[in-house]
Amino acid sequence: MTSSRTNSVHNSVDEDRDEYFDTTVRLRNPNLELLDQDILYHLGLGSESHDLVEMFGDIKFVCMAGTPKRCETFSHYIMKELGHKLPTGTRLQDICEYSYRYSMYKVGPVLSVSGYIRSEMSN
Repeated sequence: MTSSRTNSVHNSVDEDRDEYFDTTVRLRNPNLELLDQDILYHLGLGSESHDLVEMFGDIKFVCMAGTPKRCETFSHYIMKELGHKLPTGTRLQDICEYSYRYSMYKVGPVLSVSGYIRSEMSN
């Protein structure tokens, strides 16, 4: 198996950048190496505060929705189609509820994400 890294073209002009033959560009930011965790600000998630592999490791399908309401409605539809039942007294949880930017719901192997960025005025 050939790594795309073996197909890299070293850009001597810019040491913070790797360019590849397939036109992929990887920017290197040395400041990121100083961080002890990955923080996904727009999603309200982090690698220390959430077990991201446990939460998303079984995802097989990602469906982009428009508005947060459409995202939630689609998740309820998928839940019904998959025959997934929530325990009594629980509800679907917006995983990105505290980000105030996106909505994200997970039902089994299906992740539904709103592509609609909520403004602070609509909350």
